[in-house]
This record gives sequence, structure tokens and C-alpha cells, in this order.
Amino acid sequence: MVNQIRIAILLALVGLVSQWSHLLAQPKINGPEVYGARPGKDFIYTIPVQVRGPFRISAQGLPKGVRLNAKTAVMTGNVKQTGKYAMELTVKATDGIAKKQFTLVVGDRLALTPPMGWSSWYSYGRHVTQEQIERTAAILKEKGLQQYGWNLIEIDDPWARQPPREDTVWQSLKSRKQPIYTYYEGPDNLPERQGSVRDEQGNLVPNRFFPDLKGLIGQLHADGFKVGIYSSPGPITCAGASGSYGYEYRDAAYWAALGFDYLKYDWCSYGAYAQDDSPEEYKKPYRLMSDALRKQKRDIIYALCQYGMNEVWSWGDEVGGQLWRTGQDIRDNWKSVYSAMKNLADKAGFVKPGNWNDPDILQIGTIGGNDGDGEKRKNGLTEEEQRTHFSMWCMLSAPLLIGANLEELDDFTRSLLTNEEVIALDQDALGRAATLEKTLSNGLEVWRKPLADGSEALAVLNPSDQTCTLILNEVVNEPDKEIKDLWKRETVSLQMKKELPAHAVWLLHVK
Repeated sequence: MVNQIRIAILLALVGLVSQWSHLLAQPKINGPEVYGARPGKDFIYTIPVQVRGPFRISAQGLPKGVRLNAKTAVMTGNVKQTGKYAMELTVKATDGIAKKQFTLVVGDRLALTPPMGWSSWYSYGRHVTQEQIERTAAILKEKGLQQYGWNLIEIDDPWARQPPREDTVWQSLKSRKQPIYTYYEGPDNLPERQGSVRDEQGNLVPNRFFPDLKGLIGQLHADGFKVGIYSSPGPITCAGASGSYGYEYRDAAYWAALGFDYLKYDWCSYGAYAQDDSPEEYKKPYRLMSDALRKQKRDIIYALCQYGMNEVWSWGDEVGGQLWRTGQDIRDNWKSVYSAMKNLADKAGFVKPGNWNDPDILQIGTIGGNDGDGEKRKNGLTEEEQRTHFSMWCMLSAPLLIGANLEELDDFTRSLLTNEEVIALDQDALGRAATLEKTLSNGLEVWRKPLADGSEALAVLNPSDQTCTLILNEVVNEPDKEIKDLWKRETVSLQMKKELPAHAVWLLHVK
């Protein structure tokens, strides 16, 4: 009799597991509800489809000039007329069907939600190669990260050649006054990447570690990725490669012809060419490249990288940027990460669709480029701090660029990067950033972020080195609200008591 009961319980459990497995396997369409493109410009966007096995996707209301690959969910095209093109997306797979409303907004603004992807700098630093880029793209697909919206691959410094020591640019830089911050390396720090920096047409020449840049971009596009590139408004990049000074229109045309979708434009040596420290001198090089990008036949998202100088968040939109760095490079320690997020506590007013404060690349997972040596090492942030880091970047509507070396992707890092409900806070169509509402008597910080559906995200952050305790009704006192813990994926009550360890966050959805 006992054995029969055990068998019955076992069969019931097997049935439940089977049922749960089916539910978990249900296809889902992730990503934002809106995407922005400019009229008459080529674009690529991959709809993040979370699914097991093959699928087919269709779009009712697909506008003229746009194609959707039914097997890959890659949307490409060029729409001539401005307007909002509403579609209903449908995904059919072995495990079920999923639908989602989606709007292509053809107008003057790009990046209606913050860019998401991966950057080479904090992984490989000055040793980045085409082979590493290819491996990373394969991992993003194989590990399923692309299904959650990680669809940009940014090739950072130094992909171009470094001018040899005898090039006159080095003496020119040394001879100039530097009224504004200037940084560049060289002339001999990249000996294996030196050579003639431009071809007969004036185009930048990739160094020998990027033997087929055009082929690389073609393959990445075929795999559904946007591709980003890096340069400087000065003649030399931070790592010592050739920049774009004096060749702005030539470089913009070259990148567009190759098919790049994103440009990170890093101040670096340009400080030596600025006339003074007036606001206009900070704006001038970024406005120049913006004008050059706008003349191309391809949408290229424009990321201003100048470390927050002259309050760039107040004028980044004016000079054509879609995102702008708000401080210096961050590091994988709590002081650096917390300072970067706290710096944005009062700057939500500058954030809207197409305008994003960028506190820098995510310090999550195994990294290696912080010192530029590309040597893989363990992250200096604890797992709790990494979870807080990712949570707060999503609360702040920050661009999400993975800095991890994905060849060392572990289960914990993947769990952070594949929580679609947390990512949805960052990708919310309202395009608002969280503000620091108040600090409680025990030091806990309460951050709030409004969302497009009228609900809100709430983050209770413990910046201290001690465990702090909170009862939820101290920060939410509306009994009719449904409250969900986004990391535990469970509903919580107003009477719940929570112990927050040092540097932890309690991330909630309140509706």
C-alpha cells in the first residue's frame, strides 16, 4: 500500500513537472513595444523571440519597405514616409503561440529605448581582434542572450591602425596647448597595430587583427546583430589608434557604406584642439560628426563619450546624440558603481525616448579590459553588488552594454542578463528614468520609476556596509496594489519584512 502511494505521488510530481516545463517553454516576444527609424534610411532590428527550437514569426501591418525574416525575426528595411506603423507580431513554435503589439515609429528620433548589447573594451581592451568579436557573437546566440534583446556588438578601441612614430600627428599634439582634458596613448604602445592609417580614398584602414571588417559586419547582420564602431573627434583615440579629426564626413560615409549601426565617439585627444573651455567648444566636434552621420543613407545611433564634461546631459540632444556618458570610466568595485548611479539621482529630467544618460558599460561577469590588458579575471563586485548594479542601470533607463568576457559566461551572470522582467524596466516605452525619492532613517534609499502602463518600478537600495531591515508598508502604503519581487519572481505583501544585506537592492513592480 505504501509503495502504491509513493508511485501515485511520483506520477503526480512527474505530471506537474511536465506541465511546468510546458509553461516554461511557451514562446514569448521580449523587447520594447516601439522602435525608431528615420525616413529613407536603412535599418536593422531583431525582434527578441524567446523560444525553444525553430519558430516562424509574422507581422500584421508590416509597412511598405520593411522585410521580416520569418525564421530569424530579423527586421530590415527603409520606410520613406514618417508615421507610426502599428503591427501585431505573432510567433508560432512547437510549444505554442505568442503575440505582441509593436510600433515602428518613423520620424526624427533613433534609440527610442536604450541600446542593448556588448562592448569589447572591458573584455579585451587593447588586444581586441576580429576573431574575438566573432566568438562573442556566437556565444550571444548559443546561450540565448539575443532572445532577450542583447543585439548590438560594439567594436571598441583599437580596431584602426596606429600612426607610426615618425607621423607628424604626434609632434602636432605635443606642441598644442591643452585647455580642456586631453588623453591619448602612443606613439609606440601598439607596435603590432601600426601602419599607414588611411587608404587612397582617405578611409581609415583596419589593423591586421581585423582582416575582413566588411565580411565581419555582413556576418553579424546575417545573425541579426547591429554592429557598432569606435572613434574619436581628435586625431588619436584613447588607446592610440587613428581618430577622425579632419575626416569626419569621410569616416561617416565609410562606416555607413560598411553597414555600421552605432558609433561611440570618444573625446580623447580632441582636447588639444579645443580653443577654450566654453560650452560651444565642447559641442563643436560632436555637432560636426552628427551632421556627417545625418547625411548617410543608414541609421547610425550616436553615442557621445566625453565623461560628463560641461554637463553633457543638458545639450547632448542638441548636438544630435542619442546617449552620452555622464562620468568617468567605472570600475568593478562598489564605490565606483554606486557613485555612477548616485550621480544620476537628480538627472531624470534629461531622459526621454532617444535621449539616455549613460553611466558606462556594465561591470558584470568575468572582465579583463579595465586595465586594457585583456587578461580575464574575477569581478571585484560580489554577486549581490552585481545584481544591484544591473537593477539600477535598468531603473535609470541606462544603455545596457555587457562588459563581460562571454567566453567565461557562468550561470549567475546569465541569470542576470536573462531576467526579461527586469530588462523590461529599462526598455519601457515611456522612456523615463528613476529618481531618488527619499532616504529612510536607516539609510535605505527609495528610487521610483514610472512605466508606460501606469504602474511603477520601486527599488529600495542599501548603500551601506551593514544589513538593514525594512517592512514594505514603510514605502508602499496603498493596499490595493499588486507588488512583485522581480528577482524572486513572486508576489509580496505589504506586511513583508525584508533584510537587505550591504549593497543589496529590493526591486519591485507596483501596479
